[in-house]
Amino acid sequence: MNKIDLTKVEAIDVTKTETIVTPMPEPVVIPKGLHSQLGDPEAIWIYRMADGSAFGAVARWNPDGQRKQIRPIVWNGKEHVTSGFGDNRPLYNTDILAASPIAPVLIVEGEKAAIAAQGYVPDGWVVTTWQGGANAVEKADWAALADHKCVIWPDNDSPGMMAGDLIRKILSSKSVPSGLISVPPSFPDGWDLADDLPPKVTKTMITQLLKRGLRDADIIQELVKPGPEGEPKIDIEGSDPDVAGNRKWRPIGYDNQIYYYMNEKAQQIYKATAVRLMSETGIKEVVSSEDYWREVMDVTKGKVNWVDIGAKVMDSCIDAGVYDPERIRGRGVWIDKDSKGVDRVILHSGDNLLVTRENQQTRSVPFARLKSRWYYLSSRPLLKSEDESVDYMTQATDEEGLEIREALKLLRWQSPVHADLLAGWVATAIVCGALPWRTHAWVTGNQGSGKSLVVDKLIGAMFGKIAVYGLGATTEAGLRQAIDSDARPIIFDEVEDDKHNDARRHAIIQLMRQSSSDTRGSILKGGANHEGKAFTIRSSFLLSSIGVGLTEAADLTRTAVLTLKPTDSFSLTEMKENEENFKKIQNCIDNIRPDMPQRLLSRQMNNIWALRKNIETFKEIIATSMANRRVGDQLGTLLAGAYSLSSRNVITRKACEKYLEAYDWTEFTSVKTVREDLALLHHICGYILQRVETRNGLQDRAIGEIIYNLLHPQPDPDMYPVKAIETLSRYGLKIDDSKLGIWIGTNVESLKKVMLSSNYANGWQQVLKRNPACKAGDNSLRFRGGVSRAIYLPITEWPIIERTSDNG
Repeated sequence: MNKIDLTKVEAIDVTKTETIVTPMPEPVVIPKGLHSQLGDPEAIWIYRMADGSAFGAVARWNPDGQRKQIRPIVWNGKEHVTSGFGDNRPLYNTDILAASPIAPVLIVEGEKAAIAAQGYVPDGWVVTTWQGGANAVEKADWAALADHKCVIWPDNDSPGMMAGDLIRKILSSKSVPSGLISVPPSFPDGWDLADDLPPKVTKTMITQLLKRGLRDADIIQELVKPGPEGEPKIDIEGSDPDVAGNRKWRPIGYDNQIYYYMNEKAQQIYKATAVRLMSETGIKEVVSSEDYWREVMDVTKGKVNWVDIGAKVMDSCIDAGVYDPERIRGRGVWIDKDSKGVDRVILHSGDNLLVTRENQQTRSVPFARLKSRWYYLSSRPLLKSEDESVDYMTQATDEEGLEIREALKLLRWQSPVHADLLAGWVATAIVCGALPWRTHAWVTGNQGSGKSLVVDKLIGAMFGKIAVYGLGATTEAGLRQAIDSDARPIIFDEVEDDKHNDARRHAIIQLMRQSSSDTRGSILKGGANHEGKAFTIRSSFLLSSIGVGLTEAADLTRTAVLTLKPTDSFSLTEMKENEENFKKIQNCIDNIRPDMPQRLLSRQMNNIWALRKNIETFKEIIATSMANRRVGDQLGTLLAGAYSLSSRNVITRKACEKYLEAYDWTEFTSVKTVREDLALLHHICGYILQRVETRNGLQDRAIGEIIYNLLHPQPDPDMYPVKAIETLSRYGLKIDDSKLGIWIGTNVESLKKVMLSSNYANGWQQVLKRNPACKAGDNSLRFRGGVSRAIYLPITEWPIIERTSDNG
């Protein structure tokens, strides 16, 4: 059988042109065209109607090294064909549901999970699923679950959780009680009941979670219980996809007998014990209006039973699941999917929450009423004008965006494109939380080249309080605490490199690397209370310094290094021109409107749809033309950002290609993937040893400089060879007698200190051993720092001689 690209095989939904005929004859015959392409399926699941006859089937293929293939199959009256199930699709095991009219039901996503779940449910339960996955929830015939109590176990990912929420709402509208399992945070992303159990999780634990979910299903919240006319007494959710119209409070969750809820008035999360919620005082902290609670409990006369209300509040918090603080989103711009998986943009300004959808107007939403799986809490405002009012709707114009780009071009950059790349950073950093990839920028240049003017004054005036500002003494821990759960740009001036700041700057660079892309990983930090905290940062960094502390390709391809020309290289004419440009930039700074941060933020928030599309276009063309996907991520984001400052249009491929042709991209394409072992050797050779003994007194010397002089036929006359050998030995390095290689002591304290300022402070010995030419010594060697095991690297691997080929 000829191999085909299974990723291109698509099911054809023939239900629009042919009628599905039932019952479907059995056994199921795989359609010829499908069988010739995919062969025999790994599994076939039959969907049956209440009388047990077959409605349709789902077949699954799982080819090695390729995507799984799932095809629905129905009968058209003549033959089995691959087709969707149409609307009102029967649930899996509908026949068993009909035969067990009051049995508890477990709802999972996918037929494979439904089969596996049979091993976890107590006796008497029925397991079901729906055909079509997370996007087909509303096409299923959920009426088959009438009179049952249901437990929903969603896949442990965003689409799965949203599907679970939607199923629960559908069941609620049909008066079917249900409990939604809150999958513990220790479970892997994407986990479902068909997967192997996570470490330390037992089958009994899963069954207990199911039983707890069934108890939750026994609680029908009074807030949504149908009244005499069949309508909810208080419309909590409503039909608006973004706003729960009459919701006065929001149940958030529970954990260890503590109940969490959001108070609409304070718009923050409160927590209370059961005792507190069983009192009038505790309930009025949830909603202060007694009339509200009377309406909820349908009490028109007499006293309100605060204990009953407290029980309902606790039940609502239990229904919301276990409280997860990682679902708190701070200030900034975010992409937030609604219950149907449609993207919307959220601007959290601290004191306001704004929502916009593609081609729709922006509107303000109360924090407690936003329909979202995320929690947005009222906090200190990012935007406040002098009169304490903010016009969130007014956007910066194309002309103002063009002025920003032109102002940045006034500086004398090493390459003209650097101005646009910095403009792109401005455009994307202000909405960094809504982007899948965040590119950082590092402005470098000598003293007086204009770094602080552009970073602190010009860009600072455009960002205002939206950005977080740091100076050279700022630590990585300080940045994390300042950012917390926000998605805000970080502007870091004067990030100079010296022996005191090196470790601090290295930690910040690691934070930048973590911040670049949305990954499943989090930064885990321990606290004083011996509890770990997961930290995910979504900031775009802008740094400036005379020197650039980036050595690894992983960081260089995440950070655009933008260089200002040294002023001492200018001619007299260039010096005068530079002074005139500085005056123009200063004039531009003086004329920046006080509300520019708000206007720029509003523009980019509403422009996010075109920006994201343009990023993909730039990335694709750059990655193809430069044969480097990571460079495409880096430059594509910034160039699309620069374009968005002066245009709201979706750029065409032709226009994008024309723009790219105007610049020289050599400096970016020259960044290659660097071998870590060679990068570490560069670090060793570049390390400066202070007070090395020479014929002209004590001087600073790089380790590589000392090695070079000992190997060179005409060494530096200032250096004592004997003293140089002793110095290297003190730092765990010894040139072998043949001068063809160097022994490296793996347990010499002085060399360990050298490694502390590298990117491989821990495990550097293993990094060097990855070098194919490395070999371990049979015996320990004596260094002036003590006796140590050693490894050997030929001198050809050290970056101290001219290479004839690229080993990196």
